Amino acid sequence: MNKIILDEWLSTMVSKPAYLLQLNHANLKQKDLPKGKIFIWSKISVADIKRLICLQKLGFYIVDTNTKFSLSKKIRFVNNSKLRFAKSSDEFEVRALAKNAFKFSRFYKDPNISTKVACKIKEEWAGNFFLGKRGKWMVVVEENSKIIGFLQLLEKNKNTIVIDLIAIDEKRKGRGLAKEMISYAYENCLKKNGIVEVGTQIANISSIKLYSKLGFNMNSASYVLHKHE
Repeated sequence: MNKIILDEWLSTMVSKPAYLLQLNHANLKQKDLPKGKIFIWSKISVADIKRLICLQKLGFYIVDTNTKFSLSKKIRFVNNSKLRFAKSSDEFEVRALAKNAFKFSRFYKDPNISTKVACKIKEEWAGNFFLGKRGKWMVVVEENSKIIGFLQLLEKNKNTIVIDLIAIDEKRKGRGLAKEMISYAYENCLKKNGIVEVGTQIANISSIKLYSKLGFNMNSASYVLHKHE
C-alpha cells in the first residue's frame, strides 16, 4: 500500500505542507495526492523504472541520485586533531558551519526551493541535535578553540551507526578531518566491531572518493524526486 506521511518539521521549513510519499506500487493517481499548495517527495530504487515513470507522469522530477555506503572495519589513522563529542555551547558554531556546507543536498539542487530556505533546512537539521530532536551523537573537531568540522550520527541498532550529517570548513578540507571524525565515531559509538552507514549524492564526487578510499562499500542507489504545487 502507498503511504503519504505529513512531515511537520519540513513543512515549517518550506512554508507549506510537506509530505513523504512511500510509493510501494506504481498505481498512484493524481487524485490520490494531497490537494492545495504542497511539497511532496519520494525515494525509489534506480532499478524500479515502473515507479519512476509513474511519478514522472504525476509531475515529480529527479533532484538527486542517492548512493548508500557501509563500512564494517576500523579505520586506522594517527589522530592529529582535537576531537571530542559536542556540548551545548557548540550549537552556534555548528549551525553556522551547517548553513553553507551542503551544496549537493537535494534542497539546494531543487530549483523550486530558494538557497535561503535550503541553508535554513540544514542549519536547523544540525541544530535539532542540540534540542534532542535528531541524532544520538555529534563529534566535533576543533582548531584554535573554533569548531572546524562536525559529524552528526544516528543509532540504527546496537551494532550500526549512521552518518546523518558531516561537514568540514571549506578552508580546512583535504586534511583528513572527515577520516578522523569517522574513526573517532567508530571507536566511541560502537561497543564492538560494527557497521557505519552513510548516504551521499552521486553528484558529490569528492564524498564518494572519500568513502571509497576509507573502505566503505556501495550497497544501493536511489532516485529522489520532488513535486511542488
